[in-house]
Amino acid sequence: MSAVLTKPEWTSQLDFLYHELLKRTLREIVSPNRSSLMISSITSVSLNFKSLESRQLSIVLVALASCLLLILTIGHPPVAISALPSDDMALVPAGEFLMGNPAGSDGLPDEQPQRLVYTGAFRIDRYEITHDAYARFVQMARHRAPANSNPAATLWESNAPISGIGTHPVINVSWDDAVAYCTWIGKRLPTEAEWEKAARGTDGRRYPWGNEWDFMKANSASYWAGRTIDDFESGTSWDAFWIKGEGAKISKEKGIKGEVLTTPVGTFPGAVSPYGLYDMAGNVAEWVQDWYNPNYYKEAPLSDPQGPLRGAIKAMRGGSWLKPAISLRTSDRDWGLMDSRPSGTGFRCAQDVH
Repeated sequence: MSAVLTKPEWTSQLDFLYHELLKRTLREIVSPNRSSLMISSITSVSLNFKSLESRQLSIVLVALASCLLLILTIGHPPVAISALPSDDMALVPAGEFLMGNPAGSDGLPDEQPQRLVYTGAFRIDRYEITHDAYARFVQMARHRAPANSNPAATLWESNAPISGIGTHPVINVSWDDAVAYCTWIGKRLPTEAEWEKAARGTDGRRYPWGNEWDFMKANSASYWAGRTIDDFESGTSWDAFWIKGEGAKISKEKGIKGEVLTTPVGTFPGAVSPYGLYDMAGNVAEWVQDWYNPNYYKEAPLSDPQGPLRGAIKAMRGGSWLKPAISLRTSDRDWGLMDSRPSGTGFRCAQDVH
């Protein structure tokens, strides 16, 4: 046994075993980086005591104090993370904006009626959350890794993103995953109203960059096809492009793992929204806070609407690399099941302004 258990700083085998038990316990309840730091601190303190009993008592007391501090830190994130805006967030001032599309326009029925909606001031991420950012969350919070039911569309291996995609928006995350990340970082998901205001500003523009469609300004089906694809009018037309036709060929030739066509966040600087946000049209659709109800606009409040009180599906915004031009309009609404993890969906976070 002595050949296996060495203890250069400890004076007895019992003392060593006590220390090993502490290390294993800490590694079960905190991350490896934090546990190593805590163990080092506890060891330094305990070695100041001469007797075995005193050292063991000091280990217990310092470990308890360290765990208490850890719990308080998790429950109340540092000010630098949770209370102050980070450099990659934009301030959207309080005020009214045009939400939705008027009846008789080319908007879809769930965008009507158009209303003048007020939102309080808030901050929102300039960029979609990347694989690199999400990887820190997965590793530190021990959250599950992104995955897709189609193995070819799963871009993570061994609990980390594959090489070369770190600055692409994370995909294959559910609504619950997105909420967990935003909460962990001291933020939240934006509401539909906040998202739309951040995308179109106060002038009611059709796209984040203006009113004229340009397929070179956003990562979408049109961008990859090199021409405007207005709409996939049915599942048959979708399959004809992405499963059997031109889109399938492009994905195989240019896609990540021959499947996914995301681009690094911020690839289209000429398409920023009035508040300086990138990829508010295309790349990935984005989970938002609200339950989705196609008739919600008919009864929604005109001040800081939070979405329906209950529902079965969650709202998404912005369109994705898979979508036609109609889905990239700032007013377009989409939806998904809370536990679905699509290859075309990611998110960004928002934050209250106090």
